[in-house]
Amino acid sequence: METLISTKNRIKIGKWKKRKLKIVLFDLVHVNEALTMHKAQPVDGIIGADVLIKAKAVIDYRKCRLYLKQK
Repeated sequence: METLISTKNRIKIGKWKKRKLKIVLFDLVHVNEALTMHKAQPVDGIIGADVLIKAKAVIDYRKCRLYLKQK
């Protein structure tokens, strides 16, 4: 799978923001094909563990919520 690295990005999820972030880019066509075959919604992207760790993320599976800590 071919990947590209994009540097000096800004990411914003809700009120959470991060600057100067490196992002790995790859084509999710094969992922979305598999998801739609199983009658699931396609995805636009994947939030990596590096972002979740930096944001001190808390995932509430019961409520289907992702919490990211502000500075």
